Amino acid sequence: MRRSDEVAVMPGFWAFPGGSVDAQDQELEFVDPVPDAVLRACALREAFEETGVLAGLEAAVSPAPLDEARRRLLAGETTFAELAREHGWRFRADALAFAGRWQTPPFAARRFDATYYLVPIPEGQQPSVRLGELAMGEWVRPTDALERYRRGEAAFAAPILWTLRALAEGEAGLAERLARGPGHSSTPVQRIELTWGVLLHPMKTRPLPPATHTNAYLVGESEMALIDPGSGEAAELEKLFALIDSLGTEGRKLKLVLATHAHPDHVGGIEAVRQRYRVPVAAHLQTAAQLKVDRVLGGGDTVELASGVGEWSLRVIHTPGHARGHLCFFHPRTRSLFCGDHITGGTGTVIIDPPEGNMAAYIRSLERLLEEPIDTLFPGHGSPQGAARRRIEWLISHRRKREALVLAALVEEPEPIEVLVERAYRDTPPELWKFAERSLLAHLEKLEAEGRAERTREGGAGERWFRP
Repeated sequence: MRRSDEVAVMPGFWAFPGGSVDAQDQELEFVDPVPDAVLRACALREAFEETGVLAGLEAAVSPAPLDEARRRLLAGETTFAELAREHGWRFRADALAFAGRWQTPPFAARRFDATYYLVPIPEGQQPSVRLGELAMGEWVRPTDALERYRRGEAAFAAPILWTLRALAEGEAGLAERLARGPGHSSTPVQRIELTWGVLLHPMKTRPLPPATHTNAYLVGESEMALIDPGSGEAAELEKLFALIDSLGTEGRKLKLVLATHAHPDHVGGIEAVRQRYRVPVAAHLQTAAQLKVDRVLGGGDTVELASGVGEWSLRVIHTPGHARGHLCFFHPRTRSLFCGDHITGGTGTVIIDPPEGNMAAYIRSLERLLEEPIDTLFPGHGSPQGAARRRIEWLISHRRKREALVLAALVEEPEPIEVLVERAYRDTPPELWKFAERSLLAHLEKLEAEGRAERTREGGAGERWFRP
């Protein structure tokens, strides 16, 4: 099933039916009680809600009343357990085979602990996808789904990819292979593959909260670019080196390092990578002023990578705003954008911190990205996601709405930024106001350049802002 562009987590990605445990899942009774009954109840309920399939039954039931039962469940008129009692449905826990427990890697702000189950669809039932959180659903052969993935036409979370690979090997021993997936995905090193030719490697860094990691990306097939190895800590570098060396045994060689910008949590490991693999480093001229760079890149340049299944060269897009020399890297064939700190994962926003940060430039850079056919965003912090255009448009709208709040916070009497932040960022937790003050200053400087705000000339801590 394809996740809707409207959902907060991994919009546009492909997935199997599932969801979060609900209080009502504790009510469902099984013929054969098991310790993980609530998880199995959740799996059965979510499958019924999202696809209309009623699985795990002790005996076959008529499909005729299922549509009305599903309608009532989705309308909140009843619970799954109440429907079971009303219709006499009896479920067997052992009808669901354990198929692995997956936990979200540390790149994601929202963490999940998901247990998978394998269950056959009862004869005579056909799935019908509930639209809303889901955009569509279809039957597909596992090998065909994997071919779409290799062509760059589909993106999956890691459990989906491993499940498809296990399914492609046939039904014999399937549940056992699925259960081994989480362990195999980290042996000999952790591999987070979301689309073909793109591996995400989260590295512990010290970014601004709530982030705790920076996403490094290995992009390409026979030749790879490494984007933003952010940590210089020995333990983190060893994990990265192990991944690069493992890929080397598959004929995939590191060609160069790309830096989106010069902030420490994005460049901390660059020199160690350069020395170990004897590869050049490429970045913008502004980044080169703060970092040893072998090749200077500008907007419109191309980073050539040898082709494998498909074309892998990256196009450079200059996106100043968060940093003057910020670059994004666009892969046209998969419509993927490696966006550093220009766009964060999830629903958050990046801090625009003057003098390096410039709000007017940041908004112009977002508008520039709308000219590109981008489908998937691979950010420096947080989860990758589809529905790129919707996310970019939301960020532009959000910044303009914040600008309106900043303008409304100004009065004719000069006031310090510490007072203005309480009005303009009332929807932000007070403990984050010290960070919000930096983006507030960026908004004020934009308004000042447009003649809509002025400041007193004390400078520094004594500076005050007012409406002209």
